[in-house]
Amino acid sequence: MTPDLTLRQKSAWNGFDFEFVNAAGSVVGDLAFVNVAQAKNARLAVHPKGSTDGDCKIVLGNEQLLFRFEYTRRGFNNDVRYTLETLAGHTLCTADVVYESGKRHPTLRMSQPLALEVLPSTAFWTKRFPIVGASAGAAVGTVHEPRALALRFEYGIHLPGAPQPVRAFLLVATYLVRR
Repeated sequence: MTPDLTLRQKSAWNGFDFEFVNAAGSVVGDLAFVNVAQAKNARLAVHPKGSTDGDCKIVLGNEQLLFRFEYTRRGFNNDVRYTLETLAGHTLCTADVVYESGKRHPTLRMSQPLALEVLPSTAFWTKRFPIVGASAGAAVGTVHEPRALALRFEYGIHLPGAPQPVRAFLLVATYLVRR
């Protein structure tokens, strides 16, 4: 299965810079992680208020986006909300990472613009995360690792009918939650 969009590490020596590659193999965007990430509702602010220095930067085509996070519940395991926003502050995607009692792994639930849930991996050698619709529970796509052994990290997504920013958002959120 050829992925619709792939998130891959640019260099084996640099774990902060990634690129998005389409099904044809062309680079269509970049992802740059920050050295010191800061939540929108951080208790200890490292970056000035209103600054985007603590946010991951995503460039898809001509569009510049911010991958941000905030804490929704603090405790032994923190629940987190990830958002994909434009530079003007408009939210394109929202997903919650929730730790539920009795479950080994956290649950990644996307609520905006599509109601989806990324389940834990079902494969042994390579990681394969089914994406199911939150209402019907039927599989609508997958996030998968193409090879068991690789020098550079790579995840691919197959999610028919979803816009490219949604695919990119799910790839980054799955990377952060399931890696």
